[in-house]
Amino acid sequence: REDPGYWQEWFPADFITESFPGQFRNWFYSMLAMGTVLRREPPFKAIFGYATLFAEDGRPMHKSTGNAIDFDEAAERMGVDVMRWLYMTARPEENIRFGWHAADEARRRLLLLWNVYSFFVTYARLAGWTPQSAGGAGGGAVDARPPLDRWILSRAAGLAETAGREIADYDVLEAMRAVDGFIEDLSTWYLRRSRDRMRAGAEPADREAAFATLHSVLVVLARIVAPVLPFLSETIYQNLIVAVAPSLPDSVHLTSWPTTDTAGFRDEPLEASMSVAMRAVELVRTLRAQAGLRTRQPIAKLWLALPGGDIVEREALLSLVADEVNVKAIELIGDESDLVERRVKVLLPKVGKRLGQKIPEVMAAARDGRFEIHPDGSVTLAGITVAADEVEIQASPKPGTAVAHDQGLVAVIDTKLTPELVAEGDARELQRAIQDLRKDASFALDDRIEVWVDGLPAAVEAHLAQVAVETLADTIVTDRPADDDPTIVRSSVELSAGSVQLALRRTTGVPA
Repeated sequence: REDPGYWQEWFPADFITESFPGQFRNWFYSMLAMGTVLRREPPFKAIFGYATLFAEDGRPMHKSTGNAIDFDEAAERMGVDVMRWLYMTARPEENIRFGWHAADEARRRLLLLWNVYSFFVTYARLAGWTPQSAGGAGGGAVDARPPLDRWILSRAAGLAETAGREIADYDVLEAMRAVDGFIEDLSTWYLRRSRDRMRAGAEPADREAAFATLHSVLVVLARIVAPVLPFLSETIYQNLIVAVAPSLPDSVHLTSWPTTDTAGFRDEPLEASMSVAMRAVELVRTLRAQAGLRTRQPIAKLWLALPGGDIVEREALLSLVADEVNVKAIELIGDESDLVERRVKVLLPKVGKRLGQKIPEVMAAARDGRFEIHPDGSVTLAGITVAADEVEIQASPKPGTAVAHDQGLVAVIDTKLTPELVAEGDARELQRAIQDLRKDASFALDDRIEVWVDGLPAAVEAHLAQVAVETLADTIVTDRPADDDPTIVRSSVELSAGSVQLALRRTTGVPA
């Protein structure tokens, strides 16, 4: 073009992208040569260069080797959003191994988001909840909602900031890593802790807050991932917004970046405190596994030493921890010193020459537990003080407890089980087995049932009323049903006292 305005408008390019190894000697070299020789300026302002693509076996894709995948086949079998996620979550400086297994892993990550969305839609429909029925966004003022809701809204606001900043810096990988971590928290923490809040019978105001919060978060998330997952985000947006609020933009791709909308949600102290609570849960889960305690088996007590000594919204967050790790009570402590047994091992190579004849007396004091440990790590034994580097202090949990540490956080659990705790654990295993059998029988979420259990320990019967509430059972009978009833589905469950036979069927009519 001879028109100089054309070149002034389009040169240098604001942004270019191409495989650097594949085009270095051709396209890149040509651009650099033309820009520097003809224009005396760089040919582009920003470049995103990436490595090449190989088959899953690590070799270049060729039809002759049978490892090539046609684009149309990949788009049909994988899904184009899965392909986009696979590319956007790969390190650009490393070669991508493209194939069906990699696509399966990408799909598995995206299914976490889809399952959260599906759960919301299912339970919102059962409850008849819509943003309009709740009055706008519903759920009440954000600052009046429970800490769990305010935490996930704050996380969504932080995600909008982080992802927006990284994408503006052309670092989509870091943006999608932030999205992936958020989806993990949304699925495995927020939704886990909020499921019961959205079910029938939940406290109405709390139920409204949970629905409104999850609706807001899913809409914000759809807007954030729209550039990378255009079809999945559009599906979510169409159902959650366009179907119920036609006055709003009729496509997620016509909405603005959600930073402004979420600015008031941010609460970083709450995010930090929730992170401590989540780490406490992981520590306790590790301790339970090491002690052979089933997840559904309640334990009596948990002692926690918190980094910095405290967290915001302490009572609410500790209640979340207690529910998640199935513990009856939590006690905050300064450290675990009163909950462990300490022993002192005197390092003879270091003190032998200095202490001489006093060694037997010092060793006897260490063996008998007659010692005092000082804040600087030194130890006094039999009236003699040895330096911190002359002894080794060994700590072990007291019998019936287990201890774990993580970056200033200390968790100690009571591993002793009373008959009452064992019975409650059996009741929860029974409840889980009934829910599994309902699912296997393809019952609807709101179907009422009647249940028979045979061989149930007497101590568990005291918990059957609560089991009935949680499983929508009109009756639970401790007997065997008729063997020839085709409407009954059967299973068994292993409890502490042995195997229990389980049967149930869908009931008709309205429960009494």
